[in-house]
Amino acid sequence: MTETKKKKKKSWKRILKHKIFRSRNFGSIITAIFVSLFLVMLHSIDLLPIKYYIGITTFIMGLTILGIIFINVHKKRVLKIIGTILLILLGIISIIGIYYLSTTKSFMTDSFSKKITYEKITYYLIETKKEEKQDIKGLVGTYKESIYLSNALEKLKNKYSLSDIAYDDIGTMFDQLINGTTQYSLLEKSSYEIVFSLSNDLKKDDFNIVYEFDIYTKKARKKNTNTKKFNIYVGGSDFANYMDFNMVATINTETHNILLTSIPRDLYLKVAGYDDGRYEKLSFMNLNYGYESNRDTLAQFLNTDIDYTLLINTDSLVTVVDYIGGIEFCSDYEFMTTHAMVKDTYNDTEGKKLYVKKGCQHLNGIETLTVARERNSFPGRDRVRQENCRKIMVSIFKKMISTDTILHYNETLDTLSSLYETDIEKSIITNFVKDILANGNKWKISSQAINGTDGKDKVHKYNMIDWVMYPDEATVQNAQNNIKKTLK
Repeated sequence: MTETKKKKKKSWKRILKHKIFRSRNFGSIITAIFVSLFLVMLHSIDLLPIKYYIGITTFIMGLTILGIIFINVHKKRVLKIIGTILLILLGIISIIGIYYLSTTKSFMTDSFSKKITYEKITYYLIETKKEEKQDIKGLVGTYKESIYLSNALEKLKNKYSLSDIAYDDIGTMFDQLINGTTQYSLLEKSSYEIVFSLSNDLKKDDFNIVYEFDIYTKKARKKNTNTKKFNIYVGGSDFANYMDFNMVATINTETHNILLTSIPRDLYLKVAGYDDGRYEKLSFMNLNYGYESNRDTLAQFLNTDIDYTLLINTDSLVTVVDYIGGIEFCSDYEFMTTHAMVKDTYNDTEGKKLYVKKGCQHLNGIETLTVARERNSFPGRDRVRQENCRKIMVSIFKKMISTDTILHYNETLDTLSSLYETDIEKSIITNFVKDILANGNKWKISSQAINGTDGKDKVHKYNMIDWVMYPDEATVQNAQNNIKKTLK
């Protein structure tokens, strides 16, 4: 070995013998690494105002340096113990923090970076119970204005030997099925539910669903540039895809104002995008024209732009509420629900009704869903229902941040993600959270509601008669003015 190599070897030995590389400092190095990773991840998640991030970084790094100094103080056993405990705690906190931050980052990326690019429509092929059929073949009747009908027929005919005939009227389509002119009828799941809920002559028990399948239609991605002042359409759909809950949230991050505009589900509105002046009730609109029709129609109705969409699947409500251990619901009324505590059906004879006292009570999942559906027990009908739905959503999110759900954080976020779809950008959410943290006391939330008068009119593409609500123009004009004022 050359003299130079010997000197280098001795030099490395001297360095490794230096007090900074004593065994206790290997732990310090590991702690410092975890602390650094935690702080880097905290910055990358982009949910904290910069002043908070600098403060947290300064505090944690200060404690880390202090711990390292304490364990290296000569002949000060107490300080060494304090420094060791401090570094161990910082290491544990950093590891736990890294877990929660990485989980949050994945949730934020999955929830707010993906777009609502596909719309799912479930179709039923039905027959009468008059006779047993071995093979699916023959003539199938269709309602010509069914949404994405050509896609459904193409998928159906690729699997079975069927010919089709289109009808202008759903009633005629069912008459032809019952008298044997056609062997089958094809219609969307939502239309199937509408027909049996509105017709006194047709009974589900007289028919069989022989084939069920889904149609997925790609939706055009809407690009938005509004990040400071914007409207969000919030829609809540049930198991049959009725849009039972409709709200527009107007947010101005410059003035720190949020305005929530509730719109009754039965509101009878002119459908956007059609020159023939057709009208539809809001809860049926997405069934007949796609969920975007609700957003576009409300934008037209309120004379404003709607930038983003948040769709809530109320059928997932039961799972979410049960997972978080139920919610606290405070009612302004004492009532017995007219709906039964059942899922996936409008048949209220299949379950018990729910008694709700005036004041606060604990509700489980199916009880929460039943309250969210109820409207006939109130003098304000759907107006009260919309307010109850708002209370339920607030209660869910309050419970989501409780100690128990934080202890099961990953599962909680997974459960929550099943509740909604959205096209809101991730940057919108992170900037909003940062502003709330920095200016929480400045934010003001107000609400308003569209009102109207009850009546009956043609619905479901003018094919049936049902209850509707005609908008009260005074409340409409007031709502339009308040939205414009909030966006200024």
